[in-house]
Amino acid sequence: MTLKERIVRRAGTLFYQYGIKNVSMDDLASSLGISKRTLYENFRDKEEVLLTYLAGKRDERNNKIVEVINRSENMIEVFLYLIEYHKNKDLPSIKFYEDIYKYYPRIYKLIQQDVENNKIHIKTYLQQGIDQGYIRGNLNVDVAAFLVEESTYTYIRAAYLEKPPFSFQQLFFTMMVNFIRGISTYKGIQIIDDYLTNKTNENN
Repeated sequence: MTLKERIVRRAGTLFYQYGIKNVSMDDLASSLGISKRTLYENFRDKEEVLLTYLAGKRDERNNKIVEVINRSENMIEVFLYLIEYHKNKDLPSIKFYEDIYKYYPRIYKLIQQDVENNKIHIKTYLQQGIDQGYIRGNLNVDVAAFLVEESTYTYIRAAYLEKPPFSFQQLFFTMMVNFIRGISTYKGIQIIDDYLTNKTNENN
């Protein structure tokens, strides 16, 4: 791992845990055991570190989607693989989202552009599922894609709960599995129910 990669990875961990505003470049350098001068030799400022981190997360997600599509037999399997992948990912604190919105309008705008691009891709995947006969043909793909992408805000709202009676992973899993099941045809539902049965057996 290069120094730049180490910096970006460590920054992501700190940003997720404490928010962006609360992590100074001094804090980042100290946590890596490097000088602030070395840090600034690699990145112009904290915004560039954040932008690099988010771009890497986006590329990682997109590469995972391509990998899953290439090894799956149908779009229901794709959605289930992605649910498994995302439900085990670390989620940032509410401060992370708040700081981007308040202090990094350029990055917030880029994130919104990514959201719109994601909706286009989701609509394509849903239409493929319809063509394969696993997703209902009468589904409004525009509405469904909107609901999938906007579900992020459900996690953000849940983060404000003082003592939520569930983990964010449970929230994501329950929400997404039931959503996909609800838009599926009978043969799509069979795949999902087999998946849920296997998950239950694994936990027993």
